[in-house]
Amino acid sequence: KQWYQRRVRVVKAGELRGAADLLVSLVESKMGPPRFQITLLLDSLPLINGGPTGEIVMSSRQTYVLMKALEDMQIKKLLKEGDSQKVETIRLALVTNLASSLLEEPW
Repeated sequence: KQWYQRRVRVVKAGELRGAADLLVSLVESKMGPPRFQITLLLDSLPLINGGPTGEIVMSSRQTYVLMKALEDMQIKKLLKEGDSQKVETIRLALVTNLASSLLEEPW
């Protein structure tokens, strides 16, 4: 709960890269039940989509971590049947972010 509250404060302060780091840390740590992680990802859609400025704040590595977590939740059947629309919304945002971040990252 403290991590989530910290993430909210960081986003409000406009520190989007820090918020992205916290989001990835929360998902990687697998703290809380899958329902919490889905809610966390849904709440983070504006961040995944680049925040109010549309700036890409998540690296491709961070995006892969979130994509893997989402896929793992589906494979392990940890999500409810009614979550399919939510999962597709999150997946679309992650794929879009991945494409954008790969274009911006140096090779």
